[in-house]
Parts: sequence; structure tokens; C-alpha cells
Amino acid sequence: MDKIFDTDRIALEKLMADEAICWGTVERLARTEEGMGYMILMLVKNLDMGIKAGGERCVIYAPEADCDNPNLRLMNLMGRRIPFVICGIDEDKGWLTCSRKRAQELLKTSMLQGLQSGRIYEGEIVGFSRYGGYVEVGGVTGHIRNSDFTTDHSDIREYMKMGDRLEVRCKEISASDGYIFWEAVNKQHRTEPLAFDFEPDTIVLGNVVRIANFGQSTGVFVNLQLGIDALCPMPRDLEIEENSRVSIKIESVTPGKRPTDPPRIRGRIIRVS
Repeated sequence: MDKIFDTDRIALEKLMADEAICWGTVERLARTEEGMGYMILMLVKNLDMGIKAGGERCVIYAPEADCDNPNLRLMNLMGRRIPFVICGIDEDKGWLTCSRKRAQELLKTSMLQGLQSGRIYEGEIVGFSRYGGYVEVGGVTGHIRNSDFTTDHSDIREYMKMGDRLEVRCKEISASDGYIFWEAVNKQHRTEPLAFDFEPDTIVLGNVVRIANFGQSTGVFVNLQLGIDALCPMPRDLEIEENSRVSIKIESVTPGKRPTDPPRIRGRIIRVS
């Protein structure tokens, strides 16, 4: 074992026994010979936690990367400061095995009273989804739906970017897995009309974002630009699935009820790109 580990061994063993929350920045990603991904961080000097030397290499394997998403892409955490607990000392490899998943579980438990009472937190935007964004508060990530960020169902990406901060409170906690859904304290709404240049009888590219069964027919929603979708019937001669890149021929463009509403666009899918 490297001497630097021996310097901090007593403190490391205490941190493991106490499941103390440590913080570090993801510096590198790698894979084992078997193909499992893992993250590499460094334990920094912290006299309050008894870490006199620091510099120990910390490894978090993919199954221990997130408490809510077992299929999380590790690249999404690259360069981010994350919480973790030390689970063991790998004498052979000379590193500490750690878990962000366990740290998140502990942090979420400690936040539970505040979450349930409507406490206001400052969070950071760490990602986006089709229906909203991901907000991290104190190392714990939850989802905020577009409808919980805006009053007009406009897209959160029209207002926020990665790294932006906002005030949120817990709207609900999933009974099945404890996942947190946030809502914005100060909701936004669109104040200017969307700029677009879509006209009937033109062909444009878009991405399939939703396939909906309307009973007697199936509709395909194709995103043309941020905030604007086109509704198309499911073609009989093409294989369509979500995330497909398609070309559509626009058949009609109807203005929204309000100037700031997106237009209602109808079209027909003519090919899959």
C-alpha cells in the first residue's frame, strides 16, 4: 500500500464506518477489462475530516453512480463536483472504492423533512429531458416538468441552460422509488412570440418525440424547433419510432390562440432520414 494511504488510514477507516459524505470532482472516466465503466476522483486534504495528506484516488463504478438511474451515462458527470461515501480500500489496485449512489440516499434521507414541508432550495440545472429538466440540490437530483416551471407549458430550455441556478421546492416524491419531482418557486411564461418560418407545402426535417394512440388513429408528434411540434398521421409504409429523424411535408400552419402560443402545424411524414 502506498505511504499516502497509510498516512490517512485511520481517518479513512472512520469515514467508512461513519458513512461520512465526501465531495470531489470527476476527473477521468475509464473502463475495466470486462467493460464496466467507472469514474475517478481524488480525495482532497480535509483536516476537519482527518484527511491530513489527501490525494488518494477514488473510484466509483457505474452501478454505484446514481441512486435513481441505474443506466446513467457517466459522461454526464464528467467535471462535476459530486458527493460520495468511501466503501472500501482496494489494497491490490491502490485506490478507494466509493459510492455516489449511497451518498445520495443518505443526503435524501437527511433532506426528507424539508422536502415534505415545502422548504425552498437553490438548485442547479444539470440536464434536460423532452418534458423538462433535471435539477440538483445538495448532490440530490430530481426532475422538474415543463408544467412545473412555466405557467403556459413552454419549454424550460427557452429560459434556462446548463449550470443555471433556480429556487425550487419539492412537489412530490415517488412512492415507488423515492424519486423527487421539483417545482419552481417563481414560474416563468413566454412574453414574446416564437420566431419560426414554417409554411404549407414545404418539406422540413424533425425528430419524432412522441407517438400517441387516438383510438381510431395514431398520431406522430415531430419536433421542428424548440417549442414547436408538428402532428402527423402514422404512415402505413414507413417504420416510425421515437427519436427517428424524419422529413415531413407541412400541410397547414394555424396560429395559436394567443400571440405567444406556438402554431398548430399539421403535416405528413414522407421519409425516414
